[in-house]
Amino acid sequence: MRRVLIANRGAIAARAVDTFRTLGWSPIAVVASSDPQRLHALAADGCEYLEGDGLAETYDHVGRIVEAARRCGAAAVYPGYGALAEDPELPGRLAAAGIAFVGPTAEVLAAARDKDHAVATADRLGLPVLPHATGHERIAKLVADIGLPVILKPVTGCGGLGVRIVRTESEAERALALIGADEDDGGDGGDGWYAERYVEHGAVVGVTVAVDAAATVHPLGERESLLVDGSMKLLEASPVRSVAPELVERMRADTARLVTGMGLRGVATVEFIVGSGSGAGAGGRRHWFLEVNGRLPLAYRMCEAQTGLDVVALQMELARGTLPAPGRIRVDRDAHCMEARLFIEPAAGGAPGRITALELAPEPGVTYNCALDVRSPVVLDNIVTQVLALGGSRAAAAGAVLRAVEGSGVSGVGTCAEEIAVWLRGSGLVPERLGSQALGV
Repeated sequence: MRRVLIANRGAIAARAVDTFRTLGWSPIAVVASSDPQRLHALAADGCEYLEGDGLAETYDHVGRIVEAARRCGAAAVYPGYGALAEDPELPGRLAAAGIAFVGPTAEVLAAARDKDHAVATADRLGLPVLPHATGHERIAKLVADIGLPVILKPVTGCGGLGVRIVRTESEAERALALIGADEDDGGDGGDGWYAERYVEHGAVVGVTVAVDAAATVHPLGERESLLVDGSMKLLEASPVRSVAPELVERMRADTARLVTGMGLRGVATVEFIVGSGSGAGAGGRRHWFLEVNGRLPLAYRMCEAQTGLDVVALQMELARGTLPAPGRIRVDRDAHCMEARLFIEPAAGGAPGRITALELAPEPGVTYNCALDVRSPVVLDNIVTQVLALGGSRAAAAGAVLRAVEGSGVSGVGTCAEEIAVWLRGSGLVPERLGSQALGV
């Protein structure tokens, strides 16, 4: 059996191990020697250990991952999602070593990760983009021209890390001073920051597609973010209901135009933000391009719920050049699903947490995505579980998520469960008869 290195950890690594074994591949896990959470490696055929502390020195360290792939004789590396999956250095170094990468090419990943380049490409291809700038002087001019608020993002950041919203003049002065100081110190802070107009009360919509070797774009569904806390999407739902169908269709068309124009192959997600603005169509709303991710989305199980496909297996098919048969990939846009993510609240001083008890409530139509060992400290994990609910309507899915979240119990670490439950109860989606149920998390 050919070997594939699963270059990730946690629930997605455990899932990938199962999928690749089903495909006839021998899955090999990676485990950081400093990582106490190792459930993802139990079902693998072998394990490669990574020295170092923290994600940057272990699971996200390209050199150590490539060496692990060489040691175990892997024919391919599968990264799942996260920072490593978006690092263009990985496919480049794997190619030099004669090892396949399950994902886009290094050139495409580099173009997608660079927000300024991605937005310029989207603009060139005719997608609507927000006023934006990079570099201290250009960002200062942007603020002067369009006013506040603006949103600042690391140019090559991922996962929403480092993102900040600048609303006041004093906040803008502090942010510009930091960027300017970094430029003066010879750092990349000027070109390392990207700014764009912030859309108040905007709806974030993600459009996921699969692109085969013939550049045919296959839809894998869309979803909207219902509850966002900082950079964390706590609650997402599909199909999209807060945006007019014709606007969703335009986002699908823009997604196809962008991924083919970039030469992207594999599974990718293009994110848009919807809000009011000049040029708005029916309903007074319009959309703008936000970013493109050439990797498995965190919400991949929502795509699977609407297509009936194993999206991880589909990624491998596409990487091997398989052309899906016409009509094989279909999205059931009448299938309602909702996913809640129980992120872990950071402990005081950054100390490791420890989950002393974890009970996930059985609820019809609900599945969990969890690979945590309650006997071991939580050091690198930022999420307890993803709660996916299917239902015949948005309300049915919302009710199932609420019952699952409130019926589950997590002790030892703080989570955002109460924030999710409070939002669902105030959303008007859940029947009032559930209102008397006590919060169980």
